[in-house]
Amino acid sequence: MSFPSLKLLHLPLFKGIPEDVTDHERAYRSYQRAAAVVKAYGMTAADILQCTPRFWEFYLDLIGAFDCATYTLVTIQMNLAAGTLAPFAEKQPQYRKLLDQILNFEISAQYMLTEVEHGLDANNLETTATMLPTGEFDLHTPSLGGAKIMPPSLPVKGLPKVAIVFAQLIVSGETRGVRPFITWLNDGKHMCNGVTAKLLPRRAASKPVNHAITNFNHVRLPHSALLGTLDKPKDVRKHFLSSIWRIGVGTLALPLNMISVMKRAVFVAGKYSQRRHISGPDQKLKPIISFPTQYGPILHALAQIFVFEAYARRSIQYFQDTNLAPPVRHAMGTMSKAVLYKTSQACLFTLSERCGAQGLYENNHIIESMVETRGISIAEGDTLVLSIRLTSDLLLNHYKIPPAKDPTSFLAKHEQGLLDELRGMTNIKSGGHHGEDFDRLILPRSQEFVEAIGYRIAYEAAIEAGVHSDLVSLYEIWVMLQDQSWFVQYAGLTRQHMFQMEAERLSVVLPRLDVLLDATGAEPYCTAPILSQTSWEQFVDSLETKTGSDTENTGLSRGGMAML
Repeated sequence: MSFPSLKLLHLPLFKGIPEDVTDHERAYRSYQRAAAVVKAYGMTAADILQCTPRFWEFYLDLIGAFDCATYTLVTIQMNLAAGTLAPFAEKQPQYRKLLDQILNFEISAQYMLTEVEHGLDANNLETTATMLPTGEFDLHTPSLGGAKIMPPSLPVKGLPKVAIVFAQLIVSGETRGVRPFITWLNDGKHMCNGVTAKLLPRRAASKPVNHAITNFNHVRLPHSALLGTLDKPKDVRKHFLSSIWRIGVGTLALPLNMISVMKRAVFVAGKYSQRRHISGPDQKLKPIISFPTQYGPILHALAQIFVFEAYARRSIQYFQDTNLAPPVRHAMGTMSKAVLYKTSQACLFTLSERCGAQGLYENNHIIESMVETRGISIAEGDTLVLSIRLTSDLLLNHYKIPPAKDPTSFLAKHEQGLLDELRGMTNIKSGGHHGEDFDRLILPRSQEFVEAIGYRIAYEAAIEAGVHSDLVSLYEIWVMLQDQSWFVQYAGLTRQHMFQMEAERLSVVLPRLDVLLDATGAEPYCTAPILSQTSWEQFVDSLETKTGSDTENTGLSRGGMAML
């Protein structure tokens, strides 16, 4: 599949950045790249509102793995900011110019919901927007804990920034729930009056995005800054959830990037493992890819990638299906996030190790991607908390997930088995599902259960999408090995049998290694020096070099010995 970003890779803007470039310059480069990606896609308000195939295509684009900072900026701009504004612009022409500017990346748009001390309980945020007698609003941060955290609000080289800021609406002394407000942050050079941004340190080993802590000191906003009405909603929580509906979209969309990240990592690890040779007992050179400990993780990753591509499209179909209840649609995002994040992080860790010392360097992509994507587990809803909520809802029969198409499959049995175990634990007299025993016994296993449902849906999606049966079978045994004790206890299998199944399935897929690596489409997005002997030699030639010429080793040695 060819993505719109492919034509951008030859541009100087997307070439490597010298090591001596400052973080501010690097961040600016990410904004420039984000603007280029947005223009390459040319998404309209309808694409954003309706979540069209073009909208979802971006989240599967390998450009997200190529530059995670750019991916972050585009996601905030198009899904969160533009997605929140678009429904209002559709009905009120006064917002259309601003929306067009955001869609064209003429300005940088941010989304300010989370506060320092209010993450998952964002409906209790402290920032206030008090209506004044003039009809204007006074936007204010009452404490350090109420400051907005993460969105990059500092000026970036002449690119104006605006934000959708969520605050408690106060009218005539009455709090009327959380509302979004259009708030200008800076003009690209200077912060707006009353807006203060404090630059946070760069996230470990990641490309800088200039994340910040932002405070508002009685910032005066026009009445038109309010997105929505002044009326107090009948159901405050329901209204709040409807205001942040793009978070739900992001719960599914954001983790899709992990598929691209895995493609890039496995391509590098696979090609390197074919190129790297070691001497065997007979002193003959053999490629390290010939060892099961090397090709095993690589083939497992490839099987997961092709299965997860089918899973991603199935999850999108479910999410877009208006015949499904909203909680069920959101559950699909939760499961995808749990499965894709957990699997990809484990995959990246193993692939990094299999590249030895080379796996430790960020320019070889793997460890860099592993660290940069850590935040996906937290962004748009903490994976564990989402899993706990979903598990609780299913145990209480609030709604049901689409059932297994083949209840006799190993993965369907595993899912049902875990559900039965959890339901057995909820029949506890001391507090029921809200008691201490529920917290001790159910909460720690919630994510494992959610992953099991996702693994089963992914398996079925891959079969229906026509993914090669050998890859599906390899994926299946990988899932089974994640919970060996269950399959030994309930499926009549032994550990030895499962390991034998894995070995046989790996052997069947191994001959197609090159074809599968090329099918990822990752090559144009990879610049790792270890990909080939030529690129490695060019990389070594580019390194800072010092060569001895005047100092004699013998004299230095004698001097050293004399000192000893």
